[in-house]
Formats: sequence, C-alpha cells, structure tokens
Amino acid sequence: MTSQTVVILGAGFTGLPLAHKLLTYTAPYTKLKIILVSPSSKFYWNLAATRGIIPGAVPDDKLFIPIKDNLTRYPPENWEFVLGKATSLNPDTNTVDVLLNSGVQQTIPYDQLVIATGSRMNGGGLPLKLIGTSEETILALHALQERIATAKSIVVAGAGPTGVETAGELAAHFGSKKEITLVNANEHVLAGSNVLPSLAHTVEQDLRKLGVKVLARTKVVKTDSTAKDGSTSTILSLSNGSTLKADVYLPLFGVRVNTEFVPSQLLDELGNVKLDRTMRVEGTENVWGIGDIGNLEPKQVTNTDAQIIYLADALDRALGGKRMGSVKEYEPIKKTMVFLSLGPKYGTGQIGAWKLWGWMVNYVKGRNIFVDTALDYVGGRKLRHASM
Repeated sequence: MTSQTVVILGAGFTGLPLAHKLLTYTAPYTKLKIILVSPSSKFYWNLAATRGIIPGAVPDDKLFIPIKDNLTRYPPENWEFVLGKATSLNPDTNTVDVLLNSGVQQTIPYDQLVIATGSRMNGGGLPLKLIGTSEETILALHALQERIATAKSIVVAGAGPTGVETAGELAAHFGSKKEITLVNANEHVLAGSNVLPSLAHTVEQDLRKLGVKVLARTKVVKTDSTAKDGSTSTILSLSNGSTLKADVYLPLFGVRVNTEFVPSQLLDELGNVKLDRTMRVEGTENVWGIGDIGNLEPKQVTNTDAQIIYLADALDRALGGKRMGSVKEYEPIKKTMVFLSLGPKYGTGQIGAWKLWGWMVNYVKGRNIFVDTALDYVGGRKLRHASM
C-alpha cells in the first residue's frame, strides 16, 4: 500500500479536530501520515477570550492547551506536528512552503492538503484570536489585561457577537468602576447576524442594565493616540461629529482571513478561498478548505461541526479508507445559531426561529464559556460528534 500524506495547515477549531478524526477513523485502514502545521504550540480556546481579557478571570492554562501532547496516543509514524506558518502554496507541484518558527524555510509535499488557517481580528493585533505563536498571543493578552485593569474608560467598536459579548463581559465584571461604551454603526446591535429583532432588543436591554453606553448609528472615523504619565489613551473621532477618549480602545468589527499564502486565482474578492460544494478548492483536485477561510458559510464556530464531519468523510473516501464511493455535496447550515454570554448572569441565544431562554444560555455557556470542555476537545476525546 502506497503511503499518503495529508497536510493540514492550521490547528484551531477545524484543523485539529479534523486531524483527530483522520487519525482515529482513516489511518487504521490506510498507510497515512498527517502533517499538522501551526505557528502556535498551544490551542487557543478563544471562545472564552471575551472574558479572558479581564485580568484574573480565566487562567492561562485554561485558555492555552498544548497540542503535541494530545497527539501522542496515535502511532508516531502516522503524524507530525510542525511549528511554522505557510508562506506559499504550489498546487502544480503539490507542495506548500512553510517558514518554521526556528526561521528555516521548509517545503512540504502533500497528496492531500487542507487549508484551515482561520482568521484574525480586523482591528490590529488584538489577542481575541491567535496573533502568531502562543507565546506572542499570551504576551499580548497579558499586556491588554494590564491596560484594562488600570483603565477608567473602555470603548468597544463593533456590535456583532464579539463586540457585544466583550462589552457585556467587561461591564458585568467591573460594574460602575469603569465606563464601557459600545459604538454601533447600525440602528440595533447584531445587525447582519440574522437574529430575531426580539433577541437584539433583549441584548440591548441587558447591556444597558449592565451599565454599557450604546451609541447607535455611529462609526469611529479616526483615531489618535496620546501618551501621558506613562500611559496611552486614544481619542476617537465619531461620525456624529463628537469625540470620545478611551483608555482602552477595542476595534472588534469583522475578521481578516489568513489566506495571504494562497494563490490569488483561488481566492474571491474578499480573500476567502473559493470552495465548491464538496469543500474542495475550486480549480484543484486535492486541496480542500474548512472553517473561516472558506466562502460557503458565515464565519461562526457553530458551523464548524458539520464541516469537520463532512470533510473527514470526503477525505476518507479520497484516501481509500473505510468509506467507499463519491461524497454527496455539502449542505451549508441555513438556520441561525447564536449563543451570547454577557457575563455569568445575562445571556440569550437563538436556534433557527426560536429565541432561547436566558437562563438556558447562562447555564450552558455563561458560567465558564465552555472552558470545562476544552481539554477533552483539544485531546480529541470529546468531539461534538463522536464518530464519522
């Protein structure tokens, strides 16, 4: 049996679970090696980052979990963990160039390639997502925590799920000790998230109960940083003609996909990888995409379960595993799934056309934002779907 190599670029919420599934369900039936490439040696449980930016709220070891240690139960010939970042993809030669963390450039050949490099915050190097290595991300997170600890005023720009949760978590923790402002470009929060008007109304009410000042129909059009007495603040010029002073400014509007290494002909105008309905990259035979980098679904972690299951099945068939025949087309999830935590006491959510009770969201997510499941998730022992 000819050995086959699957290279997975990215070890986050899609790349790592996919590696576990292939190692568990496909490797026993094929001669297979998984090469998992990531600049970070640790998995960042950034589902809890909106609370993790608060000093002392979530310990580092709950947010950052070693990856390699959780692969050692598989036969060593079936996997390799490479610390590095993809710099160029060459579909014609079936190779990907990787800049190792050590500074060495390496070319890795593949039989099948999966792009799972995810996204980063659009507003600069904010550590609500990985910003490079785990060490770099932890340092940036600690620096932000220190600034938040001493800040009197915090402005969050962007009222999508991340901005709303961040403002709510900060207000729930600090109360009246800090002035929290949420700048929203739209009439109501969560615009563009396909949520029920009643859910957006509930979120706005809860934010105000927590003491958050919500500025509707307002954008930040300019920022100027000033330094005084060893601290830095930001003057925000707003679209309504006014200005705001922020000891901490958090621009949380949108994300940028990590696809700079992908040939431009494989990307759409927004930088997303163009995928067909089998999650294969358009114009290729053996390159696939999953998670935030793709153009099939909104960039939400609630969509990743179905994508992981589907792609594990498709790759199993392509590799000659236990599944036979062609794979059916992927069906993107059409119903809205949103779960919002505004601290441990306030929360709400939506599944399809149903608005969830706040106590339910608080019980499932608000208490600890799933950090109790992180170890098993990273270890592949408690994936949301136990089998293919």
